[in-house]
Amino acid sequence: MGTIPDSGQAFLNRTFVVVLPLGYAEWVRQAQAVFQAKRSQYGESWAELSFSSLVDLLYIKAQRIRTLLQQGGPPATGESPLNDWLALANYAALAALRLTSNLTPENLEQGLALVHQEAQALLQRKNTDYGEAWRHLRPLAFIEFILMKLARIRQMDGELSSNAPAIRDNLLDIINYAFLYLVRYGDTSGTA
Repeated sequence: MGTIPDSGQAFLNRTFVVVLPLGYAEWVRQAQAVFQAKRSQYGESWAELSFSSLVDLLYIKAQRIRTLLQQGGPPATGESPLNDWLALANYAALAALRLTSNLTPENLEQGLALVHQEAQALLQRKNTDYGEAWRHLRPLAFIEFILMKLARIRQMDGELSSNAPAIRDNLLDIINYAFLYLVRYGDTSGTA
């Protein structure tokens, strides 16, 4: 008792090499570029948003994507859902920063890059366990998983201090679902 069988020890000593999905880093770069462009246009208006408002904004973006996927066809506004997928990644990163750090205009871009790196590392670990099961998801599943994560966050955000680690994990998952959708379906509005 207390010892690991030889086969178990061999498993623990294995080194896993997981490669990010092709295109993931490019979508991260595009999300960061969109954020910089919006910041140039709107300044530091993001600073007005509380954590709960950022979560609500994430919900609005996710709900729009879900509606577009269910309806099919072009958006009534003419605005591509691509921008909403990138916004999900950026707003989730902002929410993660707002949740756990003193977010200032000076540390914002570095903070966003660090959160995106943290999400990437989480994806690499999860792909080790799950493989690339996400490649088999239908378009609607990605957004419904994001909406499920948002529902969890909304249940926990009344007690931010005690739930911060779990909330942050859900935000990192949202970032990854947004980027994985883009890797899988690109700039297309897939059907449900």
